Parts: sequence; structure tokens; C-alpha cells
Amino acid sequence: MTAAALSRTELGTRPTGRTAIRSKPVRITLDLSPELYRQLTEWTQSAAIELDVPRVALADAVRAMIKVTADSPDEVIERLRRDREG
Repeated sequence: MTAAALSRTELGTRPTGRTAIRSKPVRITLDLSPELYRQLTEWTQSAAIELDVPRVALADAVRAMIKVTADSPDEVIERLRRDREG
């Protein structure tokens, strides 16, 4: 048995399966069709006007959209269902 495996069986050691809490942001890559990209950039431009700021970064917009989606996922689930059906 390896030393790591042996240490897990000793009294007073942490249970297996516990991992460190990630503190660094996770980077994702997303490919959009030209039409979806145009819709997103138009939305960020209109949001900038609404917020009275020079611009809204695409990453900030996507982060906000994810948070809204997490708060009320039903519409997103329904949209995923419709998109899969064709």
C-alpha cells in the first residue's frame, strides 16, 4: 500500500474524497455562431446605454446571465429542451 493510502487509514486523518476549495477563477471557451455573437454584442451595447456607461464587457454580461439563470433555471431548461427537439 502506498504511503498516501496508509495515511488515510490512520486514526485522526481526514476522510477521503475531500478536496481543496478552488480559489482561482475557471476559464471557459465558448464558440458562438455569428448571429448569436451579433445578438450578444448588440445586447451589451444597449445595456451600456441603459447603465449609462461607455461599454459592458462581454464577460461581465455572460457572468450576469449565468447568475440570473442560476436563480431561475426553468426558462433555460425549457429552451434547451426546445433546441434539442429541433
